[in-house]
Amino acid sequence: MALVSWLVDGADPASMNPEEVRRLANTLRVREEQAIARLESLVGEQASLVSRGAATPSPALRRALARRHGRLSEDVYDVDRELSRMGKELAGLRAIRELLREGVSLAAPRDAAPLLTLVNDVDTTEDFFAAELAAALRAGQVKRKRHAARRSGPDLMEVWEKMDRGEISSAKEVLRAREARAPEAAGASAKAAAKAAKTPGARGGGE
Repeated sequence: MALVSWLVDGADPASMNPEEVRRLANTLRVREEQAIARLESLVGEQASLVSRGAATPSPALRRALARRHGRLSEDVYDVDRELSRMGKELAGLRAIRELLREGVSLAAPRDAAPLLTLVNDVDTTEDFFAAELAAALRAGQVKRKRHAARRSGPDLMEVWEKMDRGEISSAKEVLRAREARAPEAAGASAKAAAKAAKTPGARGGGE
């Protein structure tokens, strides 16, 4: 069962524990992989239809291929929305795991309907949904601790959009840029460490 639907059905978040959160996340990741494979298959079939239409001079065949492409577009839209929901629910589970790690008592939200609206809204980001879910589950606590966003690499959505616009010709350019910046970052860290090491000694010499 989906996380938000589970809450809407009146589940008690206070009964959640790290093992339960991990189990839900693993189940959701399996479903996500299945949806990704389905979407890749649909997109691949669409590309094939476009190529076949370009290769034939028959207007009738092209119309048939175009209709098929249109039906596939509806399936792509549905899977896109499904992946959007799962991404937000995975982000929500990460937020719950963080709350449990902090020892926060969880309570059922007074009204879970807004969460259902957010998880189904394709314009709602994963981070925003996770923050709203965490706030709704806090038991009588008004203050919300801010967490810095953790990023393990470049924003792939931005990279792909640049590739669409022709600003980046291949993913290798991104890797080369990161490799070029790595020595600079390491050098800057080394200089900072050396400066910090010298400072106490300088003060000691003056004394």
